[in-house]
Amino acid sequence: MHPAYRALGCLSFYVQLALFVQCILLASAVGILASPLLRALHRKSMTNWVGACAMHILARYLLGITVKVEGAEHLLRAKETPCVLVANHQSLLDTIWLSWIFPRRAAIVANMFISRLPVLGWFIRLGGNLFVKQGDKQSIKALFEDSLRYLEYERTSIAMFPEGKRNPSETGSLLEFKKGAFYLAYCTRAPIIPVAVQCTHSLYSWADCRFRRGCVIRIRVLAPISTECLTEEDIPALIASTRNDIQKACIALSSPGAHTKYP
Repeated sequence: MHPAYRALGCLSFYVQLALFVQCILLASAVGILASPLLRALHRKSMTNWVGACAMHILARYLLGITVKVEGAEHLLRAKETPCVLVANHQSLLDTIWLSWIFPRRAAIVANMFISRLPVLGWFIRLGGNLFVKQGDKQSIKALFEDSLRYLEYERTSIAMFPEGKRNPSETGSLLEFKKGAFYLAYCTRAPIIPVAVQCTHSLYSWADCRFRRGCVIRIRVLAPISTECLTEEDIPALIASTRNDIQKACIALSSPGAHTKYP
């Protein structure tokens, strides 16, 4: 590639990345400003949803990124009862598609370092989101106890990424799923809602200085999985089958034919 074209591509990448950061900060600011009123109305758990709505609008009109959702009707389950949402975790674009499906009463599990960031960290703390320090047993234990409280007593859904870390795979291949989200669902009898996201490497890649404008992210919400009759011995099989279902959907969404399904 000619150096001039490469330089132009890098410039476009950083401009789009700067716009993305602005969207994150603006959406966070909206959530922060709404937080006092929502707390006064005893609707603290909706702080995240308000910020998500702002991100939805900003991503669409400033970044030119839209999301096509299959199986959106399955999200209605989260309106009826607290659920555990599990999805594959790839890149910065996850904050965009997540904003399109985030339930009104839900919290997300995030890495502890995010809570220390200015503006975004303030927002996710005010929204009552949960944090975990990877490899810290005490942090993991506290996360589990807080998640139980959210699901059982505060009637708030939990969104988790069972891969445990960001996985920027070029093919959409998933990492092995960790047990936490599934054991949590087993303990609370909360339904599990799997969410599959297309491989977004062709849309965003830090290594390749690629951040496409005007793109579409395709996701598929799979049918809720009941845990009412689940036993502890069933958990490994449930993890394997859920990972397999998400992997299959991810591959289908990432295939060239999927790109022609929507205008």
